[in-house]
Amino acid sequence: MKLRPWTFTSKRARGFTLIELLVVISIIGVLVSLLLPAVQSAREAARRAQCTNNMKQMGLACANYENQNGVFPVGIVGYNISIPNCSGNQYARGHTMFAMILPFMEQNTVYNAINFNHPADESGGITVYGVDPGAVQATAYNSIISGYLCPSDIVRTVQSGRPTDSVEPYSPSSYAMNFGTWDVWHYWYGCPNYIQGDGPFAWDKAYRVSDVSDGLSNTMFIGEMSRFANDPDQFFNFWNRGGYFGARSAATPGVTRPQAASSTVAKPNAGLLIPDVPATASGGPNYLDAWLYAPTGAQAMNEGQYGFRSLHPGGVNFVFGDGSVRFIKNSIDMGNLHTMTYTGSVLPGARIGVYRALSTREGGEIISAGDF
Repeated sequence: MKLRPWTFTSKRARGFTLIELLVVISIIGVLVSLLLPAVQSAREAARRAQCTNNMKQMGLACANYENQNGVFPVGIVGYNISIPNCSGNQYARGHTMFAMILPFMEQNTVYNAINFNHPADESGGITVYGVDPGAVQATAYNSIISGYLCPSDIVRTVQSGRPTDSVEPYSPSSYAMNFGTWDVWHYWYGCPNYIQGDGPFAWDKAYRVSDVSDGLSNTMFIGEMSRFANDPDQFFNFWNRGGYFGARSAATPGVTRPQAASSTVAKPNAGLLIPDVPATASGGPNYLDAWLYAPTGAQAMNEGQYGFRSLHPGGVNFVFGDGSVRFIKNSIDMGNLHTMTYTGSVLPGARIGVYRALSTREGGEIISAGDF
């Protein structure tokens, strides 16, 4: 029998054509573009949840402080106002309520490292009790407190406020206490001439629960004060330094950048408005848009440097006096732009608005849950 020789046949492997490859890449690109917003939304939801938890902890700390001391913490420790003209006590301390509640935030070590007899930062080269207060406070006030940082906020580091000064302690924060609606930044005429504001925190004064007659559940205590996106100034917003008078901007001279405390003068998430109010402006118990008299008064609602802000889409988180955290939308009712004249007289038909009403401790406003 004749055997047939082995025969080998080869089949050429078929690959993707260029057109097929481009189609697959296009499909993948479409799927990624569809999934990316969902992923980003989920991440933001997680960051917002962490921010809410931070604020709940601060609200609980304020409540525990009040339970132990009978009052809520002083907003900002300044001069001893019981001494005429502050003689013998010439240096504003600048310590804020964020320092006062540290033991209730499980930060006893940082709290114990603070010397409350010295200012919260350096004193312009002037020694206090023979030492530079910046060096005294550096250990405590260079500390990063994770509970004071919103994960959605722009990342900042220790000494990001004054990187060229090794003895000036500043630690970043994403939050600020509520000083209400009054102009507390331009009414200071030397110790001890200042007004306290109409919010739940004040300068050298602590309020009791009974002082918040509007009700703890209707009064905002602490709100977000995140960095502005693409902010030209790196030198602001620190938890330890009370900017009651307003810290001046390093990058934009003449622009006030309050520290640790804010107001409801501007609408939530208003942008940075330049130029600022004139340095010669002097107020009183007025709203900022009162002494920014017409026609420029309308700009006060857009002066975000005096207001609360966040990097969460659509609004700002606030913790209320009862410890609840609520998301205040940017569209909340702001009332009339011009509620007062330059001299402080209330204009006919003036309306404070829901947002500002929530920031006063004893305004007597009636607010329903559906208003915000």
